[in-house]
Amino acid sequence: MKIAITGGAGFIGAHLTKAYLDAGHDVLVIDSLLHGSPRAIDPRARFYHLDIRDGKLRTILQQERPDLVSHHAAQHGTPAEQPLADADVHVRGVLNVLDSCVHASVSKVIFASSGNTLYGQLDAEHLPLTEDAPLCPQRPCDITKVAGECYVRYYTQYYGLKHTILRYADVYGETDSTLARHPLSYFIRMLEEQRRPIIRGTGDEVRDHIFIDDVVQANLCALKRGENQTFHISSGRGYTLNRLYWMVADFLESEIEPVYLSNSLVETSSIVLDNIQAQHVLGWRPEINLPEGIRRAVERLAEQGEHPVPLKMQEASMAALAGMATPARA
Repeated sequence: MKIAITGGAGFIGAHLTKAYLDAGHDVLVIDSLLHGSPRAIDPRARFYHLDIRDGKLRTILQQERPDLVSHHAAQHGTPAEQPLADADVHVRGVLNVLDSCVHASVSKVIFASSGNTLYGQLDAEHLPLTEDAPLCPQRPCDITKVAGECYVRYYTQYYGLKHTILRYADVYGETDSTLARHPLSYFIRMLEEQRRPIIRGTGDEVRDHIFIDDVVQANLCALKRGENQTFHISSGRGYTLNRLYWMVADFLESEIEPVYLSNSLVETSSIVLDNIQAQHVLGWRPEINLPEGIRRAVERLAEQGEHPVPLKMQEASMAALAGMATPARA
């Protein structure tokens, strides 16, 4: 199968590129490199340095004629939200991708969406959530993700372009510090440097975390299954930010206490995503629990021997998990 991956130089996209190539597929990567890294691109893939909003995308897809497009390109926000930039990439960009797919006779699109941030403020007794739970996006990035999902379904209805929508929990397991956005990576770096990490708010909000290897397996399953359906790709379990921190600290045998910063803008938000539908239809289930995922994350970051995550990115990651204002997907 020939597969085109938008955002293939990002965290998730780079892992998917390798997995698809290892499985024997022909892969082309399309990425602007604004949020990706050229060193993350597998040299076996053909690379097109292109923004998904560029009109040349149609020409590339018509020339390459991929069977499937895996859409993982995304706009990464900052603590000061950028609604226009989010909409430009997540709406205009998605429309350009979908329109190009139709003209190139692409059979199917896998659309990477948000999961933990689409359902609004929730109480623990309502968890875990299934895919048919009411959507209540709070941030511009999430609003545009929902709009992107709607456009994907529209193109299926009117143009016959098949799709699978994957709503991800918080994906962790970065190996490139420049692409690291999950708080777990931040905790690991700070503790390795014997520094106290910052937690904004109480750290009591519950979140669903999924390891990158499980995300890759879900995408492999979605190549030929789950047509015109939406799935949670999640662990199905929730952990507070405090618990996440102390699990990392225990693994690294550290007794360093985090620094808590109160902020009236931080609202406690808990989320756990039910993944039963993905298990039944895709034949997928998460295999890596959080303790094992932490072990692998620590080892992979150590293998890279990279510089610590920049302070601005650390704070952005923490703000995102605390429910503030930072989209965190690549």
